[in-house]
Amino acid sequence: MDKKQEIQDEVQLIQDLFDGIDNGDFNNFGETSDKYTFKYLKAIWDLQTVLDGGKELYKQIYEIAIKCGIRHVQQKYKTGRKIKVAFLTISAAEWPAESVYRLLKMNENVEAYLVVGPLIDRSVENMEDAFEKTASFFEKRGYDVRRAYDSKNKKVRLWEEIGKPDIVIHLTHWYKSLPEEYQIENYPFTILNCYIPYAMSLADNAKGTFMINSSNNSMFLNMMWHIYTDTMYHYEGYREYQLLGGENVVFTGFPKMDFFYNKIENTSDQLMLMANWKYPTGCDPKNMKKVIIAPHHTFLGYGGILYSTFQWNMYFWIYLAKKYENQISFIFKPHPNLRTRAIEAEVFRDAGDYERYIDLWEKLPNARVSAEESYLEIFATSDGMIMDSNSFLAEYMYVNKPLLFLTREEQTFNKLGRSIVDTYDQCDGRDYIGIESFLQNVILNGKDDKKEIRADFFGKHLDYLAKNGCLAGEMIYNDIISLL
Repeated sequence: MDKKQEIQDEVQLIQDLFDGIDNGDFNNFGETSDKYTFKYLKAIWDLQTVLDGGKELYKQIYEIAIKCGIRHVQQKYKTGRKIKVAFLTISAAEWPAESVYRLLKMNENVEAYLVVGPLIDRSVENMEDAFEKTASFFEKRGYDVRRAYDSKNKKVRLWEEIGKPDIVIHLTHWYKSLPEEYQIENYPFTILNCYIPYAMSLADNAKGTFMINSSNNSMFLNMMWHIYTDTMYHYEGYREYQLLGGENVVFTGFPKMDFFYNKIENTSDQLMLMANWKYPTGCDPKNMKKVIIAPHHTFLGYGGILYSTFQWNMYFWIYLAKKYENQISFIFKPHPNLRTRAIEAEVFRDAGDYERYIDLWEKLPNARVSAEESYLEIFATSDGMIMDSNSFLAEYMYVNKPLLFLTREEQTFNKLGRSIVDTYDQCDGRDYIGIESFLQNVILNGKDDKKEIRADFFGKHLDYLAKNGCLAGEMIYNDIISLL
């Protein structure tokens, strides 16, 4: 479809919406609004700069859409039917909503379940591999899982096939990576949408526009009933840059980090078992240090974001793992997009080349690879991390352990991200001497000179329990249940 036709279609959608309003379709915000989807709101968003009073019009129609969703939930609840809440997830490694899910599962008025979606912006092989690993991870652990993709017949399953929800809790803002059926513009107004970020946003480009466009003022997040944000820094960002002015944003803290506030219900031995660190035969695990290697995926500067140093040190990790075989256990924790992006950047020739590299790790007696699984147990039992990612910079603060951030000249951050980086050790991603010095001095000899600096920063900027008086999951749960 060409741009001219697209604009004409959106103008027609807006006219049809106005006709519906005039005809009383929204007088009681009842089920007649089910025929209206968020594509009507998208049309206004796309044309807001050319419509007279476009931004105010968007706000007005947004309010109508949200009232339809609230009305639907409340009317259904009054009839004694359960409210269906779907957590839309694409990755076990990015799963941020454990505490919210568990609380909703305990409510007899709610049917909570996970919908695992396939990533259509990956190769078929990569998409199916990630989908199967994610779905299996949750199924093996007893979650109520609905698969949005039929692997056997190679087709997407519709909402009607897996259980149409009343509320969708989105766990990624990269919604275009999902099949069309699961993209928000195709949801009816009667579905209420919430957003829990899968990671803390610390990245930005040199112009300072990446975070605004991809997060603060994206169309997707301007369609949410509520955005549950992790820090006051991000909350203020929405208030400053979002079209809605932050009216749909609630500062709750990051529910993924509730895991650490809960004092970890499992014993240290159980955590070690779940983290699954690998040790050479004959070595006492208690005498082995445990280090995470976590490379980012931004080789080609997507959106002006360029963090990756992996192309320069990928084989140095193998060398170090062999050298310190009897002293350090390593877990290689690549970003979920590393394989795809590394192949695009020709760091690897193809998927087979990447898998051969992964095999180098898996064959080591003191190392393993962590892909689509929870990493919280790994964080809790580790002694340190080496990485060039961004969200982990904030998340690792919750265990207050040493971290070496690998730098390159092109890296840029938002204000919070830069402040966090400065609390950690740093060296160039090509500085092999600096990397090994971190292992020797900080990890093996315990010279963590920045521990108090990190603790002070955490208390001032990331300790949401101290600020809110409750865990993030509890706050989100109470907000959702307040509808009933």
